[in-house]
Amino acid sequence: MRILILSVSAGGGHMHASLALKNYILQFEPTSDIEILDTIKYINPLLNKLLIGGYLKTIKITPALFGKLYKFTEKDEGITSVTNKLNEIMCYKLLPTIQEFKPDIIICTHPFPTEMVSILKQQNKFDIPMICILTDYAPHNSWIHPNVDSYIVSNSDMKEEMVMRGVNINSVFDFGIPVSSEFFKKYDKKEILLEIGLDPNKKTILIMGGSLGIGKIARVYSQISKLTVNVQIIVITGNNKKLYSELMNLKENSKMSTSILGFTKNVNKYMQCCDLLITKPGGLTITEAFISNVPLAIFSAIPGQEKKNEEFLLKHKLAITLGDGTDCKKIIENLISSPKKLEEMKNNCKKFSKPSCCRDIFSLINELIRRREIAIMKDEKE
Repeated sequence: MRILILSVSAGGGHMHASLALKNYILQFEPTSDIEILDTIKYINPLLNKLLIGGYLKTIKITPALFGKLYKFTEKDEGITSVTNKLNEIMCYKLLPTIQEFKPDIIICTHPFPTEMVSILKQQNKFDIPMICILTDYAPHNSWIHPNVDSYIVSNSDMKEEMVMRGVNINSVFDFGIPVSSEFFKKYDKKEILLEIGLDPNKKTILIMGGSLGIGKIARVYSQISKLTVNVQIIVITGNNKKLYSELMNLKENSKMSTSILGFTKNVNKYMQCCDLLITKPGGLTITEAFISNVPLAIFSAIPGQEKKNEEFLLKHKLAITLGDGTDCKKIIENLISSPKKLEEMKNNCKKFSKPSCCRDIFSLINELIRRREIAIMKDEKE
């Protein structure tokens, strides 16, 4: 089986979902040839630096501007036509790779390559099945294009919304977002907490802001470190070295037991150890929390997709919101002191987790490849 996965490294979620699916498939078909392409970077490293660098800078410095762009691209045909033209230009740089690799199926985990492949299929450059995996908890028009054989969405609400946007209901599957198999392994809570100098008998709050370590994390920590309830804190700062230094200084002046961690590949372990996760509502982080059955408190949602994710979580009582984290001490204190509320949120997370996601996608991949082979055989006979 030859699979080409096209993604974009804007944040960590798109690429992590791609890698999770690749690793799952290789467990069952180790002879498969699976290539993950960081699409824009592959096509033009300079353009990637401009586009992705600009995107990351915008969400860090002026998130409100990103929110406006998000809304405009849903409604404004002028802005959308610019991105369409850009993807049309880039798709021809992608075509030789697709022709050389000869995939049995193409999987896209970002809107840009989804549109590129759609354009090439529209122009009859090839007839390869394509699956698009949406990596958030609400749809956006940038994901929706002709010639997508199947869409994978994270929840049934999205399925209904996709149909309202003109997508055939039979091509939308609410399988979830792929996450690393590490999140399905069980670890000893006591051992992990002792490793980072914390007490296994205390309630533990985990604070994180994704791989970029963005959001008002220091502000949230300052608030929570003043809690009167008996808790301890783990903070993961990702690649944000400035934040790490700031938190280490705050920790020195706090009486709260705290472990400050930089970039780590052990997020799965720390999620299993915590009684509450305080985080930005990124699609992959939410999915990992569901699998870990950990209650969520959301802060610093970026206007646009993360705000939509937050709306989904609040609607289904999967999380509480802390706004920008300015005044969250009392909110967290009330929640952490309410075992019944925490248990209810944990149970809700379990209901919305989709542990069979990769297995379901793998079955769909096989089905689409089988259909194509039957169609080719039929054409050859005729």
